[in-house]
Amino acid sequence: MIGITLGKFAKLKKQGDKIKFVFWINYLLNKKSSYKFKTKDIQELTFDQYTDLEIFLEAEGFKEFCSIFVVKKWYQIIYVHNLELIMLDYARQKKVHYEINDFIFNPPIYGEEGSETIGSEVRKEFVERFGNNVVLMDVICKGDLSKYKLVEQWKVSEFFFWANYLTGQKILEQVK
Repeated sequence: MIGITLGKFAKLKKQGDKIKFVFWINYLLNKKSSYKFKTKDIQELTFDQYTDLEIFLEAEGFKEFCSIFVVKKWYQIIYVHNLELIMLDYARQKKVHYEINDFIFNPPIYGEEGSETIGSEVRKEFVERFGNNVVLMDVICKGDLSKYKLVEQWKVSEFFFWANYLTGQKILEQVK
């Protein structure tokens, strides 16, 4: 199979405008594939691996992302044209993950909808600055810094079950 490997793709991206994309490179970048790699279930990953997946995806570190998410034999090579199906599977799993953990990702709204308060703005800015996963880690550890490394090794399903439960509990306690 011919294509641009993820490592080569990262090097091409670093060169940016310096490289003149020739016909062959453009052809390989636009190539489509129906070959499916086996992927891991994100619910079975550790929370630490899940967080790394999100970081690599945001930074477009596809090679590192695939090293965690894709199950492949030592002789298999992942090309850029294989990424589409890998990313579709990740998006499918994330959609299910969001549906399961509804108190975290789609909390019920009580009171006036759309009313912004100073408190809601400050909370939103706080989550944007530190990230939702850090906030959820703090909810589970309740500020005890000695527990963070232990909780990072929990499976995603276990971590988000408790985070979803504790977040839901906080929401329900605030309802009057």
